[in-house]
Amino acid sequence: MNEQQQQQMQETMQLVERFIELANKIKDEGKSVEMVNTALQLASGTYSTYLTAGNEGYLHESGINKLTEVFKYNLTQIQKMKKAQHNPEGKD
Repeated sequence: MNEQQQQQMQETMQLVERFIELANKIKDEGKSVEMVNTALQLASGTYSTYLTAGNEGYLHESGINKLTEVFKYNLTQIQKMKKAQHNPEGKD
């Protein structure tokens, strides 16, 4: 990973932390973790649709499939990081 990519990853992770902080604040206000999670997922889907199709558009099945693959990739990367952190020997 080059320096620019490392900087971008660092900035991305800082944004992730901001979203997590906000989610925890909402949870601490009395909303259930499940509700907060659902709201985050809906917000992400809404923003991803906006990014892909604009405010007046929507995703066709192929667009939904593409975004699903991106989410799956990102979730897989998160799990690899968590496994390395919590299970450095890689034993399941």
